[in-house]
Amino acid sequence: MVPVTEALLAPVLARLRTDISAANTAGNIEGLLARHLLGDDARLGFDWNVDCDSTWLDRSYDPSSLPSVAALAFTVARRANGTMLTSLETGLKRAVGRDASAAASSVALHSPPVLVGLVIAADHFKERAPHYLSWCRDVIQALRVTSSGKVDALVVYAAVLAGVTMPTSFDVEGSSAFELAAQEWLLSLPSAEARPAAQRKALRQALVEQALREDTGNRTAHEAALIWHAVEGAISETTSDLLRSPATVVHVLEQFETSMKRWRWDPPELKTPIRWPLLSEREVQDILYLMLRPVFLDLEDEDTLPKFGHSTYRADFGIPSLGLLVEAKYARSAADFKTIEKEVLEDIVPYLQTPERYSRIVVFIYDHSASVQVHETTARALRRAPGIEGVVIASRPSQLPPELLAHASEAKPTGKAKATRKSASKKPITK
Repeated sequence: MVPVTEALLAPVLARLRTDISAANTAGNIEGLLARHLLGDDARLGFDWNVDCDSTWLDRSYDPSSLPSVAALAFTVARRANGTMLTSLETGLKRAVGRDASAAASSVALHSPPVLVGLVIAADHFKERAPHYLSWCRDVIQALRVTSSGKVDALVVYAAVLAGVTMPTSFDVEGSSAFELAAQEWLLSLPSAEARPAAQRKALRQALVEQALREDTGNRTAHEAALIWHAVEGAISETTSDLLRSPATVVHVLEQFETSMKRWRWDPPELKTPIRWPLLSEREVQDILYLMLRPVFLDLEDEDTLPKFGHSTYRADFGIPSLGLLVEAKYARSAADFKTIEKEVLEDIVPYLQTPERYSRIVVFIYDHSASVQVHETTARALRRAPGIEGVVIASRPSQLPPELLAHASEAKPTGKAKATRKSASKKPITK
């Protein structure tokens, strides 16, 4: 199962790695905090180049600048010489000369890399100058008092380093991928309070789903680092079940268009040409089965649902472990989208009549007509319906030959033929 897990998360990890490496320059405080959080993890695939060197010290170091002092602290924590220590303490003395309560209102101290770096600096001198650490504790307490809403997890981490007790929140609902990753990371610290295994699993589940849903690019390096660390932790045989979620189903189906790069339609001059027609819903269902079955081993094909009134219904696919149905639709023209919306909305009640078995639906629409101008209207309308977990709309590949385009368009059923197609596509079967 691990290769599938890695394939699902590879694009997410690649974007996060790009954001981290963008800050991998000497003295970059975001890069320094990211390295501090991740250590020398070889899975990143690059060597760190963030430490402050003698050139940076001569040209860039400003002891009156809190970010500059914090940056030097990260380097001193790993390797230090006399010049660096002297320079660091000069900056630290200037920092603690400020009133702690007033300093807490400083924009710089609301930056997690700065706050963590200053605590690291103070901790380095705690044996002979404990007042540095006392000042940091006062700043953290002031930040705690003045903060409204959620407290940044890295403020909590700075408190842990400074020896200040701050409760760690456990808020899965409505949290971003970064907030969830930060919670997961805090709970992994030796000083963290124990949490029930079910809560930890729920946190990791929500994290993976958010990482797949969100655009994880263009983040600060320390945010990317924490998400990267948490997502990498999900890639293992023991935690790969976290990826079997409704969000993963949507993510897999969103790869339909790019997967059709290898769609086969050989030219007629070949001795034995191979051609894969997509003329109806059934061909689309075949492809979806091949995409979903390697990830969801309990995928049910044509899952028969309980009777609703006088009719029995069959869903295209069911994933019992997720309580999720997958419904496939085939649009031959832009006008079909209105019909599809109506059919899906009509089917929600009978499909979800036994919520203990199935409580959510993902809708996949294959658009043979490539009518992209109507996609968002349909997707937005269906997503508002109760029970709809996600809507994915994929257009036909551009390499479809003219003869197949014409054949599929002419194949649209009408009248009695349409009723037959409806039954064949797992809609109500009247008894």
